[in-house]
Amino acid sequence: MAIFGQTGVFFLLLFLGIIRSVESKKYKLKELEFNFKPGDPPPRIFTAKEIAEYDGSDPEKPIYMAVKGVVFDVSSGKQFYGKESDYNVLVGKDSSRGVAKMSLDPKDLTHDLSGLSPDTLQSLDEIFEGTYKEKYPVVGYMDYVLEKYPDKFKQKTEL
Repeated sequence: MAIFGQTGVFFLLLFLGIIRSVESKKYKLKELEFNFKPGDPPPRIFTAKEIAEYDGSDPEKPIYMAVKGVVFDVSSGKQFYGKESDYNVLVGKDSSRGVAKMSLDPKDLTHDLSGLSPDTLQSLDEIFEGTYKEKYPVVGYMDYVLEKYPDKFKQKTEL
């Protein structure tokens, strides 16, 4: 009887693992939300070259980092993102892939999310919402976000 009980538990855990795996395979990265209000200035659009100027190397400039195409001012986290800090490699660019994978490897410091697992994409959304949107002000968007959501930005410029 004890063997049947252990086997039953094993199959239950296996079943739950399969369900979780199927659910995670369905995960799709959350779309960006835009909260443009009448009277707000148009959002700043950054190219890769422009955001690179805000990499923490000039103490007179703020420190910017993009995640999912949203540019954040991470200057208040200078101890993490400043010139000599551990996470400085993430700033001055869109480092979405590195954030998703929790990687500082130069090949991961890109906005390209292709080939990432559903669990990794879910992790990116959680970090984006719980860390970056929660702690740092949005100062603009990467130019490729404008291309992906042209109607959102068109409406803003017409306000």
